Amino acid sequence: MTGEISIYERKRKINIEENHNILKELCSDIPQELNLTLSLSKPVNIKKARLYSKPTPVSKPPVRASRRIKGEAAEVINELDYVVDQNDRIRQLDIKVNQPERLMIPYDISLPVTLGSIGTTIWSLGKLNTGKGRSKCWSSRSCKYRHPYPIGYRATKSHFGNDYSMTISADSKGVPVFTVQMKSQVFSGGTPTAPWTEACIKSKFSTTRVSGPLFYGFSDPITIQLIEGMEGYDKMSFPEDKEE
Repeated sequence: MTGEISIYERKRKINIEENHNILKELCSDIPQELNLTLSLSKPVNIKKARLYSKPTPVSKPPVRASRRIKGEAAEVINELDYVVDQNDRIRQLDIKVNQPERLMIPYDISLPVTLGSIGTTIWSLGKLNTGKGRSKCWSSRSCKYRHPYPIGYRATKSHFGNDYSMTISADSKGVPVFTVQMKSQVFSGGTPTAPWTEACIKSKFSTTRVSGPLFYGFSDPITIQLIEGMEGYDKMSFPEDKEE
């Protein structure tokens, strides 16, 4: 009994042989190329994508360009140290050393007078326009001193190695016209700075900008005192009537 195979084992063996034959038939129906591919195929290792952090932006140094190249209005420098030349500095130093500081400005000033602060010489004050258009003859509120512009004012100033003449006239409507002249070159504008800007551009120091009120002498208290003592100064503050 021990050497004999049971009916169950015999049947199990027959089933295994039949299943094996069925698998061989199925494999024979598969194309040889596909069968070869399946037999050689190996599990593919899928690599994880690397995570890259964004690079930190590098700040670029600012590129400087002049306002004139950008088409912007020229910057007006009101600080005296930026616009005075060497002769002006020597003159200011001489005044500080040789003259004591005055607490009050004398009232007996006669023309012509040279302003020690900027070296501008005033030759004539002109006249104040107390009639039509007088409200347009005032300096802007951004100026150091708020004052009327006298028509006929004339002054001179040496700068850039040249002598410049400065005048104030009026157009047909009474509006002041500021003129700066150097030899045959004439520059005009509606503010003291406008003609000086053109003069700077035409000079060999084309990138330099100056303050027109400063160079005209209107930033010096002596000039303001002279204007306040002119005839008709008290009438300059009166509002204009439409009938004028």
